[in-house]
Amino acid sequence: MKIVFRVFVVWIAALLSVNALAPAKESASAPGVQQTRTLQRDVPHKVQIQYLLFLPSGYEKSTERWPLILYLHGGSLRGDDIAQMKKHGLAEKVEADPKFPFIVVSPQCHNGEIWTDVDALGAVLDEVIRIHRVDPDRVYVTGHSMGGRGALYAAYKMADRFAAVVSLAPVAPITAWAEKLAAIPLWLFHGPNDQFTPLKEVEELIHATELAGGHPQFTVLPGRDHYILDVYDRPDLYEWLAQQKKKHASPSN
Repeated sequence: MKIVFRVFVVWIAALLSVNALAPAKESASAPGVQQTRTLQRDVPHKVQIQYLLFLPSGYEKSTERWPLILYLHGGSLRGDDIAQMKKHGLAEKVEADPKFPFIVVSPQCHNGEIWTDVDALGAVLDEVIRIHRVDPDRVYVTGHSMGGRGALYAAYKMADRFAAVVSLAPVAPITAWAEKLAAIPLWLFHGPNDQFTPLKEVEELIHATELAGGHPQFTVLPGRDHYILDVYDRPDLYEWLAQQKKKHASPSN
């Protein structure tokens, strides 16, 4: 009996070892419905961040790789009540549209912070791309207000990750980011009556990006103020995104 027991223990240990080395499988998901996920990881600092994950309703019926949008919310949604995010912006849109044709990842920023922890955002993207069928050449970042600034900053710090950037009413954009942003397709939206960021500051970023060789699109919404989240209802926005694909450097001779 002792010999049989030892053989059984060895067999279990071998089985666990094989499973540990097996490639990751997709976690239980419900396409067409946003689900809450939590990431805990050292990147190298400790990260604990919640995010909403949306998979299109047609995700499980195909084997294709899907485009992904990383959505960064504005300052009023910081905290730990992630359900509130489903009432605003792109997270609200996909909550109402199960057929939205992009994977959408919507992390929640902690109280007292802004979107500067690009290591955490990168870790979230790595996790979703590892587990789900994401086209790595069609990963986009967008946001509004604090998130609009965060989208620009994320693209500045991780320019090789994104195929395009869409920024709505970014708070305090920095012209020094222009050189990196010039290499990425960029579309900014702003209202001339914005209470937090003067139109001139966004125009300066656009000008600096053009001087650096970029070709940003800039849409000024007449009569509008800071609250322009309805931009996420524009079909032309997603038509434009769908045309953007990450460019790879040509191999040197």
